[in-house]
Amino acid sequence: MVVDDSGSGKTILVVDDEEHVVKLLSMNLTSRGYDCLCAYTGEEGLEQARSHHPDLIILDVMLPGIDGIEVCRLLKSDPRTQLIPVLMLSAKSEGIDKIHGLEGGADDYITKPFSLRELFLRVEASLRQIALLTGAWSGRPHMLFIGSLSIDTERYFASNGGEKIDLTPAEFKILNMLVKHQGEAVSRPLMYRELFDKDPADAGRSVDVHLRNIRKKLNDAGVTGCRIETVHGSGYRITPQP
Repeated sequence: MVVDDSGSGKTILVVDDEEHVVKLLSMNLTSRGYDCLCAYTGEEGLEQARSHHPDLIILDVMLPGIDGIEVCRLLKSDPRTQLIPVLMLSAKSEGIDKIHGLEGGADDYITKPFSLRELFLRVEASLRQIALLTGAWSGRPHMLFIGSLSIDTERYFASNGGEKIDLTPAEFKILNMLVKHQGEAVSRPLMYRELFDKDPADAGRSVDVHLRNIRKKLNDAGVTGCRIETVHGSGYRITPQP
């Protein structure tokens, strides 16, 4: 087996009840320089994530016991694990299953059967975006403001009046992009390409679902003085409000 170092020692947790899938992914992750953890149930996946804090989790939707969507919700509601990117695997191609996964906090999804090339492109994109958002801003202005909302791009932190707003990595990326371009329409294709390394044709309604989650979280946090608007036929923008 040829081993490369593209994984740079990053740890990835694979959670899937199909043993052949876990073995296939584990073997290929290892060959790319990743350290691999394996789990076969939702409960085992939660325990591994909380104990080892992997850099990324590949999580199947259909699991015995706690299903993947509920596992994702639990991970994203736990301060110890909420910033770990979650890539969901689904054997179902219906849009509703993808939407449920994204509503549960997943950062990306891929439908079985999948090509290993596509999977690893998604893995690399998620890890690259986390590195960018958590470590590439030193020495640059890192505070953005609109209304009562504050974005700290260096600490990967959104807040309202000093109170943290719990966002998934994907939600933070979208909100950060909107606030950086406040008052301007940001198109869906630009979000797909710049934030998720995806062709818009492959992204479905993922950004729309993320935006719905962001709006709810900002509202629940009591954010005032700004509003996210849908620009029909174009995308989204965030604007100051009196």
